[in-house]
Amino acid sequence: MKHLYNIVLGLSLILAAPVAGEEGAIFAPLSLVEHGQEDFLAAREALMMQLLAATDPEDPKRAAVLLDLAELHLAWMMRPEAAGFLTALDHETLTDDTARRHRTLTLALALLEDDAGEGGDLGQAVSWSVGWAEGQALRAAAFARLGAADEAARLMPRTVESLGALSPAIQAAVLPDLLEAALAAEEWDVAQALAAQFPKHGELRDGPAYRFLLARASEVSGDFLMAFEGYVQAAQGRDAYAQRARLALVRMGRETDALSLEDALSLLKTARWMWSGDALAREGVTLLADIAAEQGDTDTALWALHNLQRDASEAEVEPLLLRAREIYGAFYAAGAAGEIDLGAFLEGHARISARWRFDSGFVGHAAAVPQRLLDTGMTALAAREFRSLRELAETLEGVGTNAPNAALLADLRRGEARALLAGGQADAAVDLLSGYADDQGAEAEALLVEALAQAGRSDELAALRLRAQDMDLRRSRAVALYETGKWGSARLAFLEMWETHPQQFAFADATRLTLAAYQAGDSETVARAATAFPSLAELPGWAEIATGLGARPTEKGPLGSDVMRLSMESADRILDAVTKVTDVKESQ
Repeated sequence: MKHLYNIVLGLSLILAAPVAGEEGAIFAPLSLVEHGQEDFLAAREALMMQLLAATDPEDPKRAAVLLDLAELHLAWMMRPEAAGFLTALDHETLTDDTARRHRTLTLALALLEDDAGEGGDLGQAVSWSVGWAEGQALRAAAFARLGAADEAARLMPRTVESLGALSPAIQAAVLPDLLEAALAAEEWDVAQALAAQFPKHGELRDGPAYRFLLARASEVSGDFLMAFEGYVQAAQGRDAYAQRARLALVRMGRETDALSLEDALSLLKTARWMWSGDALAREGVTLLADIAAEQGDTDTALWALHNLQRDASEAEVEPLLLRAREIYGAFYAAGAAGEIDLGAFLEGHARISARWRFDSGFVGHAAAVPQRLLDTGMTALAAREFRSLRELAETLEGVGTNAPNAALLADLRRGEARALLAGGQADAAVDLLSGYADDQGAEAEALLVEALAQAGRSDELAALRLRAQDMDLRRSRAVALYETGKWGSARLAFLEMWETHPQQFAFADATRLTLAAYQAGDSETVARAATAFPSLAELPGWAEIATGLGARPTEKGPLGSDVMRLSMESADRILDAVTKVTDVKESQ
């Protein structure tokens, strides 16, 4: 029904232009005051009886009765009913007088529209009402609702006088708009005259609109205490002015420090359930998001942003998402730093996940949860959470919506592997990393080396070919092979390290190489190491090696198993000695 008034009005104006030289011929005089003072039920019954008697659609009496019914309902602010009677008229059967009355009533309905509408209907009605002296107050109020303060101000001097042509119900409907416009225009005399009309209407007397506008006047004049008290009173209501009062309280409270952030937050939390579905509600939710975030109330701030996002335009969505990521990102950062109790951290994570898990920024920030679990020793939970986030990321990547990058997936996989290893699930870690470590860099390869070593899968460890040119990684693999007794593979791994990174080949590396070579029966490598690292000869147990080599470390030739191989106990003893010597040298 919203646009019906103006559709009918537009047709009416097109079909009947004003008579040349006859000022105001397009408008008809209305009897809104008289109709507004009648006994509504009795008047309506009498008119309906007349309508039933006028059965001929072309009977002029029928048109007159329909117009009377429309005017009666308009006078009592029953706009949909009034519009219904107007649409029942056949334009082709209307006389000039009835057509003018029809157009004028339709125009009055259009000027009483609540807002501009998507099609700009209210603005069109204002344009069509030029020259309608009887509708001056309606026109000024419409300008006020359109936000055209200057135009409304221009009409202010004649506004109070034109109110007398309107019924009490219509006056009550437009007085708040008119008073607000007068205050905005600083037309104090007009504002005072309009304010004096409020007590005459029961629906306005001491109502939210009256209280709000008086508070607004106080604020404009600089009396903030009076304004604050007025807004508090107006905020108790349940109409749009009550909602505006609540927003004004928060706004003015923040500007003047008259309202604490805690109280502002409490007020806005209440307001979100008291008013919804329009721009005022959206403004309240926007304020709620800002203040909740400022207060550290992550749940409320994210609820507000999620609520705003649902009704946002395409251009508005991205800033809201960025703000949400900022807020929940700060929550996860605080949780990662241990600033939030673990229980509260997990509960907050569950609530955030419910609304934001499909947002592109969620997985990256939420990875702080399993890492926190891992840091506290909850390895099984950590592994499960890493896996859950990884599967979510892979799902998003699969549908091509907000897909995380490959680096994030790799981080999650490595995190899960670390959790599995910490929990003693080496085989599961190997299964997870196999097939991925090759293209995930040195860290993944290091984890795979550790997992293979923990799982005792020495053959796979020996067969592993590292792609990353990282000395620490190569050392980890070589040491793991050494510790699992894969002497030949360990010897080759240490030799490769020596050849590719000679400057980083340490004394401890040389010792392990020597022992591995000795155990593998490679006297040439033993001799080479002894020559490159003379300090080896100073180690406790070196005499055993020398004896095994025929009393000369440099001696070449095949070595018999009986003579050449030390026991594992001797090798461990020598290595312990090497470690102690190395630690002492490094500390110096």
